[in-house]
Amino acid sequence: MKIGLSFLGIGNYRMANYYWSPTEQKKQEYNTTLFPETLPAFFNVSKLLVFVTQKAAADTNCLELQKRMGNLLKLVKIPEGKNETELWNIFSIVAAEVPPHSEIIIDVTHAFRSLPLIVFNVASYLRRVKNVQVAQIVYGNWEARDESHDPPRAPVIDLTTMLDLQDWLHGIDAFRRRGEADELAASLSRTQGQIWQTSSADIINNELPHKLKHTAAQLRNFSEALRLLRPLEVLQASAELNNLLETVQEEARRWAKPFADILQDLSNEIIPLQVEKPAILNTTHLKAQVRLIHYYLKKDLVVQAVLLTREWLVSFLICKQEGQKQWRERYKRLSAEKELNCAAAMQRGENIPLPIWYNKFPESEELTSLWNETTGLRNDVAHCAMNVQTRPAGTIRTFMAQCATSF
Repeated sequence: MKIGLSFLGIGNYRMANYYWSPTEQKKQEYNTTLFPETLPAFFNVSKLLVFVTQKAAADTNCLELQKRMGNLLKLVKIPEGKNETELWNIFSIVAAEVPPHSEIIIDVTHAFRSLPLIVFNVASYLRRVKNVQVAQIVYGNWEARDESHDPPRAPVIDLTTMLDLQDWLHGIDAFRRRGEADELAASLSRTQGQIWQTSSADIINNELPHKLKHTAAQLRNFSEALRLLRPLEVLQASAELNNLLETVQEEARRWAKPFADILQDLSNEIIPLQVEKPAILNTTHLKAQVRLIHYYLKKDLVVQAVLLTREWLVSFLICKQEGQKQWRERYKRLSAEKELNCAAAMQRGENIPLPIWYNKFPESEELTSLWNETTGLRNDVAHCAMNVQTRPAGTIRTFMAQCATSF
């Protein structure tokens, strides 16, 4: 069901020929003094909710609209918005009138004072909490009327992009804080799709965006590998994504300005993580994984940092001993883990023979100490603290921050 949401006041509204042009090929016009009347004509709404104050409900504007709209119209009383409490009441009333999973058209033409701001926040809330589809937010721009016509012609402006900006901001914030790319990628994909759908036939194909969706897919790949703890995929995806960010700049500046504004920041974050050949274990690879551990901590992905740190210590020992040969084979890693466990047991005072490498490498003592601490923390985290001796949650982040400075 498509529902129209509108507002009505007590102003002296004049007759206008409102015109709506969603595409170059499709234009609609409607003559009226009361803009809410255009919503069924332009957008085929099956229900029209008009929010009015007590004073507006008794005004001739409202009485006239009731006559014209009949059963299609439902009046909803709201306070005047004189203080913060009344503003919150308006927010709650508007939100409560919209059922979950519905589709809405919002008109702010006759909304008074701070109401448009409230409407935008309500729209964002409805999309995220009630899974409501906000098809359009429109404004009948009487100020831009053409007086050479009788009645004056006034354009209907689509303000939905202002709501889209909130999605961009949410997506950017989620990626910056936690490395979550779903919302940001969705905004990129949606932008390219909408541009292709609404562009006029005379626009040349190569003038339209082609790389935004591909960039979205690469962002998702990077984010998924990051959050599902696939460091080799992260290192590879970082290189691929950074190359793509360089080529998408022109399209972003033209079609996705919010994304264009953060491109350099994204590149600065990703560049330290990229490795051309992530399957090869060497000093370059190990340093990149250290930077990835710090990246996890910066994004407050502490569990991922704990688990990767434990695996990094194993990789470090294998690299010191034999280089990159078969370093991901299970038997090779189990052998290195066994030797690290022996060295850790010796540090704890147990009478166990030292591994051959212990007295050969200057890092042996620190490596063993880190292994002793990290394996305990890793088991604590991986087993969800389901044992008697566990580390308090508040200390894990602090320990990992200190541990990371040792690499």
